[in-house]
Amino acid sequence: MLIVSNRPTTGPLWVFSLQQQKLNVVLESNPSQALQRWEKEIPDLIILDLNHPKVPMLELIKSLRGEMLIPILLLASAWSEEEMLEAYEAGIDDFLPKPISPSLLHAKIKVWLRRSASISIDVLNSLKVGTLQLFPSEKTILANSRAVRLTNLELRLLYYLMNRPGQIVPIEELNQRVWGYNTEADNTMLKNVVYRLRRKIETDPANPLIIQTITGVGYKLAAE
Repeated sequence: MLIVSNRPTTGPLWVFSLQQQKLNVVLESNPSQALQRWEKEIPDLIILDLNHPKVPMLELIKSLRGEMLIPILLLASAWSEEEMLEAYEAGIDDFLPKPISPSLLHAKIKVWLRRSASISIDVLNSLKVGTLQLFPSEKTILANSRAVRLTNLELRLLYYLMNRPGQIVPIEELNQRVWGYNTEADNTMLKNVVYRLRRKIETDPANPLIIQTITGVGYKLAAE
């Protein structure tokens, strides 16, 4: 979990509180560095608690959402309903008005972590298809002779495809298996996850050979 906070008192307090709950927490005080951090190690959830004017905050949210699908929670006070709606439109998953108690924050975090991890990685076996090796317990894929970390959504999607190499998997089936429900909006989310996976495992993401698009139908993982 990544907390982005430039508040010298509350940021460290949140980290300490969440670590007491046995959660792995990283604190980043510089928003621009937070945008770079996801490239090295993608967290399961991001909490924003920044002393920022509204417009820069919305731009940061849009930048984060443009690169990832993980839950983004915004802690803020004295925002109007219109401003909160703008934050949701920019890409947050939940708005948490301040002040907020640690126990309520813990409860919110647990809910969102459950939603982004509906498959228990503890029960998933390692898989090998062609040159790909997937290690679910470590959330890692070995591709092109390098190990790359995966988000929960990426892990669930890739695991499902790797269990069906060479088979065309319909979009509706993937939406159901990865998110647990099926709506038209999820088709765009699915494309975004596929895009991110291709950046991680394909030699040339613009001309993918491993995860193939079957236009209007679904996706297929190359058998070799």
